[in-house]
Amino acid sequence: MVRKRLDERVRTLIERGVVKGERSILVLVGDHGKDQVPNLHQILSKTTIGTRPNVLWCYKKELGFSTHRKKRIKKLKRDKARGLSSTTSSIDTADNFELFISSTDINWCYYKDSHRVLGTTVGMLVLQDFEALTPNLMARTIETVKGGGLVIFLMRTVKSLKQLYTMTMDVHARYRTESAGDVVPRFNERFILSLANCPNCLVCDDELNVLPISKRTLKSLATGQIEKGDAGEVILRETTEESELKELKESLIDTPHVGVLADLAKTLDQAKALLVFLEACSEKTHATSTVAMTAARGRGKSAAMGLCLAGAVSLGYSTIAVTAPEPENLVSVFDFLCRGLKALKYQEHLDYTVTYNTAVGREAIKCIVAINIHRSHRQVIQYIAPHETDKFTSAEIVAIDEAAAIPLPVVRALMHQPDRLTFLSSTVNGYEGTGRALSLKLIKELRESKGGRQNELNIANAAAGAISGPRSKKGEAKVHDQRYKAAAEAAAAGTNEVLSGPLREIELSMPIRYAEGDGVESWLNKLLCLDSGKASQLKLNGGAPAPLDCELYSVDRDALFSYHKLSEAFLQKLMGLYTSAHYKNTPNDLQMLSDAPAHSLFVLLSPSAEKDAESLPDILAVVQVALEGKISRKAVEAQLARGHRSAGDLIPWTISQQFGDSKFAQLSGARVVRIAVHPSVQSMGYGSRSVELLYRFYNGEMISLDNPDEDDSDNEGSHGDDHSTDDESLPENTDGKSPSKAGIQMEKLAPRKELPPLLLPLTEVEAPRLDWIGTSFGLTLSLHKFWSRAGMHMLYLRQTKNELTGEHSAIMLRALPKTSGVDDRWLDAFVSDTRKRYISLLSGSFRDTPIRLAISVLEKMAETKDTSGKVNADELSYLLTPHDMKRLELYGRNLCDHHLVTDLLPTVSRLYFTGRFGGDFKLSSVQAAILCGIGVQNHDVDAISKELGLPSNQVLAMFNKAVRKLSIALNLIVEDKEKESLLGGEQRAKAERVVRRMEDVAAKTLEEDAREAATDIIQQMEAKSLPPAITNDASLMQYAIKGTDDQWDKVLEGNEIGETGTVSIRSVREKRKALDTEDYEKEAKSERKTATTNKKQNKKKRSKK
Repeated sequence: MVRKRLDERVRTLIERGVVKGERSILVLVGDHGKDQVPNLHQILSKTTIGTRPNVLWCYKKELGFSTHRKKRIKKLKRDKARGLSSTTSSIDTADNFELFISSTDINWCYYKDSHRVLGTTVGMLVLQDFEALTPNLMARTIETVKGGGLVIFLMRTVKSLKQLYTMTMDVHARYRTESAGDVVPRFNERFILSLANCPNCLVCDDELNVLPISKRTLKSLATGQIEKGDAGEVILRETTEESELKELKESLIDTPHVGVLADLAKTLDQAKALLVFLEACSEKTHATSTVAMTAARGRGKSAAMGLCLAGAVSLGYSTIAVTAPEPENLVSVFDFLCRGLKALKYQEHLDYTVTYNTAVGREAIKCIVAINIHRSHRQVIQYIAPHETDKFTSAEIVAIDEAAAIPLPVVRALMHQPDRLTFLSSTVNGYEGTGRALSLKLIKELRESKGGRQNELNIANAAAGAISGPRSKKGEAKVHDQRYKAAAEAAAAGTNEVLSGPLREIELSMPIRYAEGDGVESWLNKLLCLDSGKASQLKLNGGAPAPLDCELYSVDRDALFSYHKLSEAFLQKLMGLYTSAHYKNTPNDLQMLSDAPAHSLFVLLSPSAEKDAESLPDILAVVQVALEGKISRKAVEAQLARGHRSAGDLIPWTISQQFGDSKFAQLSGARVVRIAVHPSVQSMGYGSRSVELLYRFYNGEMISLDNPDEDDSDNEGSHGDDHSTDDESLPENTDGKSPSKAGIQMEKLAPRKELPPLLLPLTEVEAPRLDWIGTSFGLTLSLHKFWSRAGMHMLYLRQTKNELTGEHSAIMLRALPKTSGVDDRWLDAFVSDTRKRYISLLSGSFRDTPIRLAISVLEKMAETKDTSGKVNADELSYLLTPHDMKRLELYGRNLCDHHLVTDLLPTVSRLYFTGRFGGDFKLSSVQAAILCGIGVQNHDVDAISKELGLPSNQVLAMFNKAVRKLSIALNLIVEDKEKESLLGGEQRAKAERVVRRMEDVAAKTLEEDAREAATDIIQQMEAKSLPPAITNDASLMQYAIKGTDDQWDKVLEGNEIGETGTVSIRSVREKRKALDTEDYEKEAKSERKTATTNKKQNKKKRSKK
């Protein structure tokens, strides 16, 4: 066997990593790279005196060899018998690999099970199957390697490293959609180019020949000498931090509760954090206290929290609640809590018992959820889910791990409880991708209100000073009593609203596993943009211009991920906005942004962006958009019939599934995946401006004023430059050999020189033809108002809450009629259906939705055109009986209690919120909110009073007014129906025609008969001054004055007046003429004649008809 001398630079790289406590990376390009792993492990083992480094070997599905010893021996014999391994070198290689596997502690791990290695520490990491790697997996596994360890990437044989640029990754399958184009693997290109700038990385072939791409590392390896011992091992010197930690442990060794716990600390920062927390635990004078600990990934914050909780137990705290997004996040916390209890001489089963979770399955992780201590008194440390806020009431200490991954309102609610010590811990950057919401918002709020007692005094003094009284006789007016009362109420209210109390901040900067300033860590942070949220990178240089003056620009992703210096700086700025604006950001999001073909990126820049060419422009807002839809009808129906849905195209699949409409998926649209505004200028209109410009762009309102012919000529020239660039990037051929023969040994890689512009105005970008623009987000009041102002309407609301944020996922859409050429009536129909569903579910799945949010959603839905129309009386009679209407009327007039109409409120509320009362009828916002809370969500008056912040009597008064308005409106609907039942319209005209046909039935009409009767009555009245009702009454007529007018005129002339002044008139009674037989005969004859005449007339009419 021919032995080859190892390149000393590889050994120097490993030895330098051991001396500095830093990790090293070796990228082995070639199919036989795994055969060099035993050799590298042997070099690493000889470098230090101690146990052989353990190995973590991660792979996708198949190793390519067996890890079972007997199976390997059988394979070797079988290959030898077949003549496949007859050479001595292959047998020696196999024996070397066999010895390595049998004598080394190797943890074989699938990539899909990589979450199980969290918290472990290894000396060597082997990453096989490069095509299955994702940024999340890379960061998660590399984090487990200790200082002085080695990370090995195994890649397949390639003729040129540029073939790795275009390698198809497994994750690309999820990025492909039916309408999207081909995947462009920009992340791979950036990854390969970044290896050249990693100071602790060497790229070699499978024979450990160093490739030219590692020239920067080779220069650093040429300088410096490494001190070695007699056996060739590296001599390690104690660092300053280690000596300071040792002195601190020696000084605390005799301190009770602290010394034994401090001895478990691995870094000086951990020991100081332990002392700060125990100091806060020992001071029980303040009602509320907060300890906030922030750190990057791998600083040992979870271990420090576990040791701190063990110290709290030793100090006598009885009830401690620990929370995190998931119980699996607390594995390290409970692990070091148990170590701390053992150091404090607590014995398991004798002094405390441990409770584990009951989750089962391949993905489940066995973890501790509670520890019950019963040595001196009962003490409990248990895990409680963040959203179960009512279970934290009795806790004396609340420890919140990964607080940045929990929604801010939930964290704030956990801290409002008085007489509580709150311990916050959060990762500000790292592969877990938690945002900086904790450090940027919550801790800032705590910092502004720290020294909480002084804050309470300021609030109380301001409230007392607002009360003024008379200058004299203040004692009688009791002004002082009023001021004392106002001050106490203001202080109590201020304590509830503002996070007050002492604040202790702890920042862990020293890594646990490796030395500070590790080159691999800085390379990984830059590659995955993990530390892009620093305050220095988020600083605005140009101030805050007016939003109307800002313009939206399209970002070319080829230029953004080209690994140029300016592009990298712009990318770090851009990702810093993502990190600061969202709770959850993962490194996988970066790969999706770079490689997903359907995604686009837009940035909002100040008006001075194009003028200032010397520096990068300030990014005010970032918008990430994904094009969706254009799915064939057959594909949609086939997927929905099986109950499945393909990856991607979130909105088309969801809407098609919810409404059973396969035509919607055929439309094309744009989904706003993320929108992030700079934290310094949030709530100033920049987000709304970005969405407005994006809508105008996709709606075809952005018109370019440039000459298209000139653009075409420029593009042709740029294509020519690209071809020349590819020729220049080929390896230099000094020996006259072809580039393919030279291979990777002579290849030099560098970022492409000719690239398209990084930023383009929207007027120079061709907009795709779309039918809608939409978004999907966790529903909150502020976000709903934001998207409603952008003109979007809700079409879907998920009934189950998101596990991370505790919010319901919503989908909102806006039609693009200008580019699609189709009206947006389909959107109104979807919104109307969604409104009916939402109202029905407000008493069920959405019952816990805040009233303000529910009424905001309903009011926005009411803006669309509803085809159902106003409710009619027939439909109303089916929903409400007359007795129900009477009850509503009685309550509206304050004649009964509100409980009497409680059963009617769901029906009446549904009619109102579905717009069945008509467009003119509307309640006030407060009345509508109360009606929604009581009638739709079935809340009681006390709950509504508490949520709206109104007294209960005022709530009932406003509710009574609302019911009165509703009752009057319902009664009007019934009255209108009754009016319609009277003669009118067609019915009245028909009746008039019937009457006109009946006019000729009698000899004289009804009007003539009435006139004759009136004439007779007038004559009778003239003949008799008294009406018949009086003349026929004998009891009244006995007092009647007799005599005619002539008689009275004659008497009053004065001739017949006596001395007494009285007169007398002679009464004459007229004799009535008796009726004889002739009179009766005449009357009968007249009636017969009239009847005969009527019959003749009727016959004539019938004959005419």
